[in-house]
Amino acid sequence: MRRLLENAGFKVEYAGDYSRLDGALMRQEFDVILLEVTGEHAVEAAVETALRVKRANARQFVGYLADPALHSSGLAGDGIFPRSVNRLSTVLRGLLAVEDRTNS
Repeated sequence: MRRLLENAGFKVEYAGDYSRLDGALMRQEFDVILLEVTGEHAVEAAVETALRVKRANARQFVGYLADPALHSSGLAGDGIFPRSVNRLSTVLRGLLAVEDRTNS
């Protein structure tokens, strides 16, 4: 996913796992943070991470990369995005365009 997003023109920093995200957040600010949720077993850790990020910066956009079956699993954040890189890049471009217009 990382390579495909980079090939689509996005700058991507990969944390590797949720615990490494805190270090990345200390180094820089991000337009969007995407947490990959690979299954129901990962929902709790993803939600805890999203809440930790939001406590540190309530304005930070936190989304999830999740399968459609997980949409009703209690994910709490700003959005749930498709794992399809083609669809994801289109959605992210739209999101970033809206944020640019809002911040102008």
